[in-house]
Amino acid sequence: MKITNRFNVPETLLALASRDDYTKGKADYSVTEIISPPRIQRLRRKHWDDMEQDVSDMLWSLMGSALHVVAERSQVENHVTEERLMTQFGSITLSGAIDLQKIVNGKVQITDYKFTSAWALRADKFEWTAQQNIYAYLVRECKGLEVEGIQICALIRDWSRRDAQYKADYPPAPIQVVDLPLWEHEKTRAYIEERIALHNDAKAKADWGEELPTCTDEERWIRTSTYAVKKEGRKTAIRVFESKEEADNLAKKENGYVEFRPGEPIRCTGNFCGVSKWCSQYLQEGAGSDEGSGVRAEGGQE
Repeated sequence: MKITNRFNVPETLLALASRDDYTKGKADYSVTEIISPPRIQRLRRKHWDDMEQDVSDMLWSLMGSALHVVAERSQVENHVTEERLMTQFGSITLSGAIDLQKIVNGKVQITDYKFTSAWALRADKFEWTAQQNIYAYLVRECKGLEVEGIQICALIRDWSRRDAQYKADYPPAPIQVVDLPLWEHEKTRAYIEERIALHNDAKAKADWGEELPTCTDEERWIRTSTYAVKKEGRKTAIRVFESKEEADNLAKKENGYVEFRPGEPIRCTGNFCGVSKWCSQYLQEGAGSDEGSGVRAEGGQE
């Protein structure tokens, strides 16, 4: 991938962004890879040398890398930082690097650091739960220790003190610890095996030049189409509905009108995957190729 510098940031930052110190060891897949869509992973491998990302879009990934370095240097009793674990699934090796393991009386509390938005923190994120449960699986398999809990330490990049004071469902502090549901060991194993099978299938299709499996609506972050009830002279909508009938009824009552807001696959249109310009699924839906080729980071590798 080529790192560009459209806004002429200092070359030291550019050099830092251009470094590629990441390694998953001698593993076939990392945890992040298997929970991500197989289509995206195959397209990224195929077009890696053609992909571009501007250093100005890499602020939070750079901050994440810096946090990992600082955390790794910290020495706290019974805390294990940045440990990479590996295990086998048949001939496939899976690896994952765990940010933090707190070990007390032979039991482990797993914590992962995430730079995120306040909005994202208020929604359930299955990817976080899946990732942390796979880490728990690795700890049990590789270290023989019991895992008593998994959590996210969320660093909220857009936190607002005012919103924290006046919004009941808003995070009360810019750093928030979120406990996640812990799966049974066999449930996690079944999930891992399912994901590996999907990625192996995508790899085989790519090797044979066949069409890749499509991304699901959930994987594409589909935003549902909505109907906004508006009124002349008012900038904001009175109310937004997913049902046209409900919108029409309120518009009639308020002497207003209905504005249709079409849904869209946010991950694709925003190029958060980095490969939308080469994705046949996206392009065949009539998306233009003028979205740009910049990559918006989806999170750090592990």
